[in-house]
Amino acid sequence: MGKMKITNIPLYVKKRDGEIEKFNPKKVLNTLNTIKGYGELTDFDVNRLFFEIINTLKQEFLPGETIKSEKIQDIILNILQEKGYSNLYRIFYSYKNLKKNRIRVVKKLAKDVTDYSLLVTSSREMISSPWDRTKIIKALTKEIGLKKDEAKKIAKEVEKRIISSGLKVVSTSLIRTIIDNILLSKGYENKIPKHTEVGISTYDLEKIVLSKPKENSNIATHNPEAVNLAIAEIVLKQYALNRVFSKEVSTAHKEGIIHIHDLGYPVRVYCSAHSPEYLKKFGLRLDNLNIISKPAKYARTLTGHLNTFLASMQAFYAGALGIAYVNVFYAPFLRGLSYKEIKQEAQYLIFSLSQSAFSRGGQVLFVDNNLHTGIPNYLKNVPAIGPGGEYTGEKYGAFEKEAQLFLKALLEVYGEGDGQGHLFAFPKCDLHINEETFKDPEQKKLLELACEVASINGSPYFIFDRDEVTLSACCRLRTQIKDEVMLKNPESMRFCGFQNVTINIPQAAYRAVRKGKRNIEGLLEEIEMAMNIALKAHFEKKRFIEEMMKPSRPLWAIGKPSLDGRPYVDLNKATYIIGIIGLNEAIQFIKGKQLHESEESYEAGLKVISFMYLKAKEFEKKYELKFSLEESPAESATRRLAKVDLELYPESKDVIKGNIEEDEAYYTNSIHFAQDAPISFIERIEKQSRFHPLIESGAIIHAFIGEQKPSPKSIFNLVEKTYKNTQCAQVTISPEFTICNSCGKQMRGIKNICPHCESKDVYSITRIVGYYSRIDNWNKSKIGELKDRHKGNWVFEHGSN
Repeated sequence: MGKMKITNIPLYVKKRDGEIEKFNPKKVLNTLNTIKGYGELTDFDVNRLFFEIINTLKQEFLPGETIKSEKIQDIILNILQEKGYSNLYRIFYSYKNLKKNRIRVVKKLAKDVTDYSLLVTSSREMISSPWDRTKIIKALTKEIGLKKDEAKKIAKEVEKRIISSGLKVVSTSLIRTIIDNILLSKGYENKIPKHTEVGISTYDLEKIVLSKPKENSNIATHNPEAVNLAIAEIVLKQYALNRVFSKEVSTAHKEGIIHIHDLGYPVRVYCSAHSPEYLKKFGLRLDNLNIISKPAKYARTLTGHLNTFLASMQAFYAGALGIAYVNVFYAPFLRGLSYKEIKQEAQYLIFSLSQSAFSRGGQVLFVDNNLHTGIPNYLKNVPAIGPGGEYTGEKYGAFEKEAQLFLKALLEVYGEGDGQGHLFAFPKCDLHINEETFKDPEQKKLLELACEVASINGSPYFIFDRDEVTLSACCRLRTQIKDEVMLKNPESMRFCGFQNVTINIPQAAYRAVRKGKRNIEGLLEEIEMAMNIALKAHFEKKRFIEEMMKPSRPLWAIGKPSLDGRPYVDLNKATYIIGIIGLNEAIQFIKGKQLHESEESYEAGLKVISFMYLKAKEFEKKYELKFSLEESPAESATRRLAKVDLELYPESKDVIKGNIEEDEAYYTNSIHFAQDAPISFIERIEKQSRFHPLIESGAIIHAFIGEQKPSPKSIFNLVEKTYKNTQCAQVTISPEFTICNSCGKQMRGIKNICPHCESKDVYSITRIVGYYSRIDNWNKSKIGELKDRHKGNWVFEHGSN
């Protein structure tokens, strides 16, 4: 069609907002061209209709008259109906309603995030706004980077679908769904993750509100904070997979090639260890507090500072908070106190930390107390900080007596338990042992006391510091301290486990066999591929966290220079963890026998972990960052990975542990032998310990003794022989207990009825991984594992009762 000659007519138009402007016939033409896009009209039809509309306006209104914009739209509708364009009549009628705001868009977000959180926003912003196609165009160009021309086409298609639907109110969620559908049809599937709205259905939301998820058994009760956490994790997991991690990494996680731990905490780092010296020297100064406290002058005040500090710091970490050298660094505050007073300080410290049930989801803070039987040699000549943040003029070696008295008091409190004699799940009792522990009479007495406590309730974790300076946190995580600045200035002593990405070793075996490689070499090829994806996951999260550590971002408080002049968390000095799960099942699938069933399988397992260790060292050398292996606790990962593999690799049912029909499928933890393996506990220690030097970020061996009560002497012998004759990194005694809600008694073993008062109102506890928790809070897979524990042989002394 040639260029149309448009003649103006002397009319004025009153718009919906009351503004009056000169009539512009081009707007009529633009309207006709808009509805032309929905079919039926040709260029000739547009031309003919246009002139008919203009002539009608000339006939019905006098020159200079003011008419409402809606009147022009009514004339267009009448002419479309008269000419037989019934479909276009309906479409333009809907279009007219769009213009009149009869179709409105319900918004979920206000312009300001703070206003949205507080629901302080105008009704227009919060409830609805008029239809505006240009907002879709802006979103497509800004959010996912489409060119403007293509964005216009998609926006027009969205508008067409909504008009055709006849809906008068549409939500932004529906609009985004329509956009995603169009993007997919046009081959833009790679753009969808950036545009998709993350959230949760009303049905799933109600399930969360009404019943407690069992992903984390440390969340003891269903409470409002637990509901908030569950909802937040679901949304943030979607966000992390869509925006923090690449498609390759996200797909690998979804398909079970790897497992990214704490995926629901993308804006946090994993876990940490902290030094009381930082608080002793600088006092309590935190960004989230308007009040500044000077350095403590008394042990009780120091504990108060420590509690507040840990409560604040847990907001930045997804996992545990370790406290370094607790009894050593408290020692200068205890000089001159009676033993009764020292024990009161020990009670206050343990009770206050054990009752801090305000962490994520209302759970108790996951805290590790690192304790030492004496002053480690590398701290003996370090100047001691005393009350008021002042140096005492003495070295820590001079405070060994106070440190040992405090350890004695702490151990006694751990052994006595709470007000009803129940054990303390937190803070964990991480007792570090070295050669001096056995040689020095005073240190040996303290170890014997720890063995008494282990006999009573299993609280101590015996951590073997042979030739290394280590700090412990989380279920089994530990790190070596090699920084001389930290050792000489312990107020700067801290570490960060950045993230844990676990390799699903059994699935690597299934993939290898499907490729015709039922051998260790094929398995190693698949593991290497998975480790490279884990490496990519670490770097993608690192880039994201670096952004979060910038000013005004969520992690600025730990990314900026802290009170000692160094960033509180230095990502270049953090530990990037690669976890292990299901070695036993992988070897069983390849070799036909489990780790404990043949020497060939056992040696093959060592070969696999050695390969992973060397690969981690390659990463370390190439990227100048610390990479290390860890025995992943895998409280929920063991279930997720087993269920994913049963779906994608049905052959996995031949090796997966637990009753699959009862939904109790699980993989054996890390490099551990099967829970029900018919071997002695001593053999288990000897063989599993050979893996420990390769697993630098933490390994542990549990004695799941059930209701047995080994004598303190037998535990001491076990600890001594394990330290001297094996390469074991850590061992702990893990009994089972039942607690009666009616009479308050705690008894050994799992029982359905209290033997003291015959009440059925009881619950049982034992270690799920590296901490005690209620068994009724465990997921089904961990229940399946517990059943298999009961079939195993954990006895290490004859005649225990």
